[in-house]
Amino acid sequence: MIEIRNAERDDVDPLCAAHVEAWRAGYRHVFADELLDSAAFAESRHVQWSSAWWLQDAHQAMFAGVLDGRVLGFVNVGGERIDGVAQEFGRGEVYAFYVHPDAWGSGLATALMDAGQGWLREYGHAQAVLWVLRDNPRARGFYGKAGWAWTGEEATWCGPQIPGITIPEAVAEVQYGREL
Repeated sequence: MIEIRNAERDDVDPLCAAHVEAWRAGYRHVFADELLDSAAFAESRHVQWSSAWWLQDAHQAMFAGVLDGRVLGFVNVGGERIDGVAQEFGRGEVYAFYVHPDAWGSGLATALMDAGQGWLREYGHAQAVLWVLRDNPRARGFYGKAGWAWTGEEATWCGPQIPGITIPEAVAEVQYGREL
């Protein structure tokens, strides 16, 4: 059974686990095993999640995806970030979207994306964008099936900044967009 609901402070640990395990399974071909398998990587994600940043910002939403009673994914949405600042008007943005590998193929991802897009529409956004690693065929295939298309915009990202771990090179990201 799938349930989509607003994420709560008590969801921090399972949201973090979904984030870490999705990275470990989905980005193994992009980032070194030393990064993905390190305790520092998992700890850095936990520090980030422990702040429960989404609870302090009414201009964004964080939905938890629950499958058979387990929180196994999330989508975080809000106004498009321009120069790092979320815009209240204009396009919306999917900031983060991850599903634990235990839930891949279950329909949870589709339900989460539908919830995120619904929130963006209700908040007044007629269009939305998201960024995805160029070398992420699984995610790009999902987004394409969900009605998203490459906008032609590209950027580079230096990866997560984790003390004591060096990311050897930046990775390419592409922007996808869609009408809501």
